[in-house]
Amino acid sequence: MAPGALQQRQMISSPSRTTPQFSFTFNTNDNRASLPSGDAVGDITYQLTQTDSSTGSGGSSPRVIKTHAEIRNDNYLLNTNFGDLDQMREIASTQDVVNAIKKYSLYLENAVKGLIAGKFTDTQGPTMLNKLYNLMCLPKTIHELNNVLRNKFRDCGGTDLLIKNCVSKDPTLQYTSARLLVECLDPGNLDYVVQHGLVKVMHVVHAYRSQEKSTVDQSIVSTGLLAKLFEHSEGTCKRVIQLNGLDVLLAECQSRDTVTLRNCARALANLSLYGGPEVHNLMVHRHAHTWLFTLAFNTDDSVKYYALLATAVLAADKTIEVAMVKCDALDLINPFVATHIPADLVKTNALGQGRSWLQRLVPVLSCDRRVAHTLAAFHFCAEAEPSSQLRHGKISGTFRSISAVEPLKKLAGSLNDVTSGLAAQALRSIGEQVPRPLSQKVPLWTVEDVLQWTKSTGFGEWAESLVDNQMDGNKLLTLTEECLKKFVGMHNGIMRKRFMRELHKLKQLADYSCMDPTNLNSFLQSIGPEFSIYTYSMLNAGINCEKIGFITDDQLAYKCGITNGIHRIVILNAIKDKCYHFNSETNIQLLFY
Repeated sequence: MAPGALQQRQMISSPSRTTPQFSFTFNTNDNRASLPSGDAVGDITYQLTQTDSSTGSGGSSPRVIKTHAEIRNDNYLLNTNFGDLDQMREIASTQDVVNAIKKYSLYLENAVKGLIAGKFTDTQGPTMLNKLYNLMCLPKTIHELNNVLRNKFRDCGGTDLLIKNCVSKDPTLQYTSARLLVECLDPGNLDYVVQHGLVKVMHVVHAYRSQEKSTVDQSIVSTGLLAKLFEHSEGTCKRVIQLNGLDVLLAECQSRDTVTLRNCARALANLSLYGGPEVHNLMVHRHAHTWLFTLAFNTDDSVKYYALLATAVLAADKTIEVAMVKCDALDLINPFVATHIPADLVKTNALGQGRSWLQRLVPVLSCDRRVAHTLAAFHFCAEAEPSSQLRHGKISGTFRSISAVEPLKKLAGSLNDVTSGLAAQALRSIGEQVPRPLSQKVPLWTVEDVLQWTKSTGFGEWAESLVDNQMDGNKLLTLTEECLKKFVGMHNGIMRKRFMRELHKLKQLADYSCMDPTNLNSFLQSIGPEFSIYTYSMLNAGINCEKIGFITDDQLAYKCGITNGIHRIVILNAIKDKCYHFNSETNIQLLFY
């Protein structure tokens, strides 16, 4: 035996016979440059020995039966099974992980080197790639092993090999390579593919779509590749769209295969999160948002959830607000949240996508559209669930590092019971203090309630002025920009507009039933959510549903303070066309449906 050639030994048992045992001994410090490049034996760093306890004298060393050449003939790499990794998915000690890293890092390296050197037959090559696919799939819940294997695969040339095979004329080699590539695309490998082989990878995506009859397996691979590519960066999203990747994806949305549709929905969610406004507009132009409605109606929860998440992210983008207002998928978010619990997402595998992925969802927590930030709160609540943390590690540090805590606190103190409950649950799960919930009956708010709301919206520096003015709920609802400047001391015009924007959102969420049994707010909301900001001023002017039929444009303008002329016309037309009819006894009676 050459000096320093064998330094570590690991034993595994043979499934056959009763007494034979096999031990794999591999060199963890071998000098790759010294190996003969053309020698198939030299490339295999495992020394396989079979021991027989019945031979030899007493405690003598086991007898070596198999040689390197015999290993090659027996196709050791092709015949190895991964039963130990299958068992480790349930429970694994630190030493188990260390041993698995040593064993399978070298196994993977030998396999890749053999593939690159062409030491497998045309039939054996795809078989070996399938073995590596199985190896990559097994340790998903063992993050340390998972990361090491994918890094090792890239570093020893495996990613380059798969990129090359994506344009292979051998359909079996092309498919097995593309399928393995999907499984290997962690952030490091994804960066490498984008930089060195994006066009070649897109070649296989188009090849499968352009075939007269693409198989379900091919659709799963192509949509899986797109889902991973759309999780890279805004620039990559644009490049893939330019390479017609979005067109391929939307065509695959017609599939009936659940796994394909899961990939499609996840790809659209990734594209929404990583794409940015320009990509969002491209998605709307190609009608991607309309496909989200179809996907959101799927019976599979993974498909449904990713479609709704994509819808929520797109709805938070002001540049496509008009298109998203008409998107029927938005109407499916509240029913989903009402019929699911956050822990359900653990089963859909929608969690643990990584810090960067989660960070891109944080802005949705602060968006103006209620259903969007409700679903975002639902997702963060699911990430903070103890059952999720067991699978994906501690999340509290991640929440703080991506600045998710403050938006969650703001939502926890909001008027929407569902959203505030989800945000509060997420905060409690990570050990953060939960703000006191505020009543939706804003007209009944005390000065303390107004102060809490003001601080939660980021205007705490004017708290003292609000206290001096005894700002309760009634006064808050009558505030104007001029009042903010004159009485509160808010001289910065941009800050005043920001404050009024928050106040308008508050007016839309407020419950006015404590001062109006006729439910004028419901009527105004039926015209459009933005019209509910006039509820309090109209009620203060003595206008409710019993008197609204007699109101004039001048009264809306001067008595109710509605300065927007278009809004006055819309309100008057709604009253005239839909909300009252003449009655012989009562003159005018309002009907609300």
